[in-house]
Amino acid sequence: MTPLEKAKTSKTFCIYPWIHQYIGPPGDVKPCCNYLQNEQIGSMKENTLEEIWNNDATKQMRLDMLNGVAVSGCAICNVRQGIVHKTYRDEANDNFFTEDTHDIINNTLNDGTLPEHKLQYMDARWNNLCNLKCRTCGPRFSTSWIDEHAKLYNLTKEDCLKTENVFTFSGKYEDQLFEEMEKHLPYVKRIYFAGGEPLMQKDHYKVLEKLIHLGHTGTDEKPLSIHYNTNFSQLKLGKYQAIDLWKQFKDINIHASLDASHDKAEYWRKGTDWDIVVENRERLIRECPNVNFKISFTLSWVNAYNMCNFYKEWIIKEYIKPDHFMINLLDVPKHYCLKSIPTWKKNKIRKEFMDLISWIDKRKGPLQPIYPVHMINKITDAIAFMYSVDSGDEFLHKEDLLKIQSKLDFIRNENFWEMFPEHVDIKEFLNV
Repeated sequence: MTPLEKAKTSKTFCIYPWIHQYIGPPGDVKPCCNYLQNEQIGSMKENTLEEIWNNDATKQMRLDMLNGVAVSGCAICNVRQGIVHKTYRDEANDNFFTEDTHDIINNTLNDGTLPEHKLQYMDARWNNLCNLKCRTCGPRFSTSWIDEHAKLYNLTKEDCLKTENVFTFSGKYEDQLFEEMEKHLPYVKRIYFAGGEPLMQKDHYKVLEKLIHLGHTGTDEKPLSIHYNTNFSQLKLGKYQAIDLWKQFKDINIHASLDASHDKAEYWRKGTDWDIVVENRERLIRECPNVNFKISFTLSWVNAYNMCNFYKEWIIKEYIKPDHFMINLLDVPKHYCLKSIPTWKKNKIRKEFMDLISWIDKRKGPLQPIYPVHMINKITDAIAFMYSVDSGDEFLHKEDLLKIQSKLDFIRNENFWEMFPEHVDIKEFLNV
């Protein structure tokens, strides 16, 4: 069988190792951003992207995927297969496993080598610079977390310096990632900017300027799609105005990482100013209406109720389209995961989700001419994901919740239970 024939029949095949490289803030290189955090296939601190492209780990991964062997680092997709409508792997193959990539796959040599290092899709995390300190994040992806992480885990400054819990950039030197990306910019088809916070990173703006200089801003003949995962707290950096640059591209996609609304957003994603988020959304509608704007909502049991209210509010205000609310299912920290709560609490959250589906159904017609199938699927995926572990009458990982949540509240002078009164039943269950 040819490599392409194998790819078409393999249940573990993912197109990404043939067209894509993910580069994390500490320099870890992986086939995608959902690859397990404690695994990698290389590091820019030691090798170039081109060297990693055909190192032993990458070649073996390609062979395993062609031969139907499950790759351990792809555990999130492996576990969710058959539970959700589509895994990240399914979505990747839907988007990129097309006739355009068939020849690339067939060029795979017997040892897994892919002779040409030509990235069609790039995911660049320049550094961990970020102005927020979200409850589900940490210093690996946010510099704002560094001091509190040390307090939370009783670390000294020296302890932090020995780890990645400091400001870090992806290469051996700060400009390395831009220099390595630059050679791929003339033909890249998709770029994903995340962070840290990408709109705080000057190299991201340098990439946009370079693409404009090259005349590669996206056409029907030569497409380019640029995607962001941004906290949407600021739209400029020094001389750079993001909106002015976005106007020059055909396909800009903003995935605003907003995991709650109003005061809950300001608690859950510390540093958020909700009024500024709303102002930025209204400004984008006025000045750059062609930008595709979506919410990227990381769902835990904590923000499950608020998600339903948030979705309804922004639909009614016409800040988003009905199918432009992306739900990411949180796996870690495990004490915030939907799978960890007792079954009786899952049943309550399930009712909230089903009520939201009913609300969406009632809007069929002039209010909602296009039925949001994707949103419905994501809600039902969340329900299936939640029940995929039988927690019974137990709160799994409750020790971590009680220890970390209360200590972080003390450090920040906040109160989780006052901010989320809808979870008073959990408070009583845990005898807090």
